[in-house]
Amino acid sequence: MGLALHTTRQDGRATIAARGSIDLHSSDELRARLAELVDAGERVVVVDLTAVDFCDSSGLNVLVRAYKHARAQNAVLTVTGAYGRVENVLRTTGLDRFLIEDTAEGASADGR
Repeated sequence: MGLALHTTRQDGRATIAARGSIDLHSSDELRARLAELVDAGERVVVVDLTAVDFCDSSGLNVLVRAYKHARAQNAVLTVTGAYGRVENVLRTTGLDRFLIEDTAEGASADGR
């Protein structure tokens, strides 16, 4: 199926909605788009994986590198909408602790 990327900007954040599979053949496109946004000065970048059905190690590598690149530029990169196989891969590798935008910070703040 490949990968389709759609970028929107609202309330100081850039969101990339990805659709399809993030794999060896499509990960370069995602890498380039993420680097472009951070290098253009975006300080909050969200990758929406709701419509992504597959992410292999090359896709994970892109997300990790983009996360590190964003931090080096004083920006924040998070992932939202991961489910099923994609969420399992993020959790199994421990990347969910760095990448997934959720209520973990709020939960730890109230003592849970």
